Amino acid sequence: MAPHLHLLILRRAALLAVLAGLLPGVAAGQALEIAPLQVTLPAGSADGELWLRNTHPGAWTGHARLYRWVQTPDQEVLTPADDVALSPAQLTIAPGGRQRLRVVRLDTAPLVQERSYRLLLRAGPDSPPLQVSLPVFLAADGVAAGPPELTVSLGGDPPTPALHLYNDGHRHVRLADLAFVDRRGRRHPLITGLAGYVLPGHARRWSLPARADGYRDGHFRARLDDAAEADLAPATPPIALGTAAGL
Repeated sequence: MAPHLHLLILRRAALLAVLAGLLPGVAAGQALEIAPLQVTLPAGSADGELWLRNTHPGAWTGHARLYRWVQTPDQEVLTPADDVALSPAQLTIAPGGRQRLRVVRLDTAPLVQERSYRLLLRAGPDSPPLQVSLPVFLAADGVAAGPPELTVSLGGDPPTPALHLYNDGHRHVRLADLAFVDRRGRRHPLITGLAGYVLPGHARRWSLPARADGYRDGHFRARLDDAAEADLAPATPPIALGTAAGL
């Protein structure tokens, strides 16, 4: 079976390793520049686009694939998408040339919740190695913009605590620079840079280093959707450490 027909299950660390190829100075400093690094089709829009530029002295060849993207607390699950398409899917870009890559929506039914995808871009055998993954979203219809709706709780056994986030909103939340602030107001970084996404109607779990205080009498902070750092609101009632994990 061809690789793009497989159901893909990616653990968060593996997905972030792929995403690292999208950071400025990595993909942009190699053979291919990509902009933007996220595609969102507004409600009612039939298509979106991104641009690829070949900075390599030779022709760049590769292919692009779209996958539906859902989450479990510990995994990213990708399955071939049949309601969106890419044009073109096979790519040949001349030295110094640019190529527009269109994301075309095939299903025009209204969406009550944002739909999530991953666009995987891979170089061909004769081009410099490159494999990147970037998010694609179809916005929900009739949903007003608003703050992220995350529920935060703590789970796991005391030696192996875990932070649980559940997204009760209609759109994804991008989480970066996760930190814990103890009862004395001291900030303890947990994840610097991108921590990951929480898709609407899904939960994510992050393992945490053990602390003597068990993360009691403090709170978590993060940057959500590239905004300024903010407190993450706890669940009500909170889930105590030692309760069975999972939301």
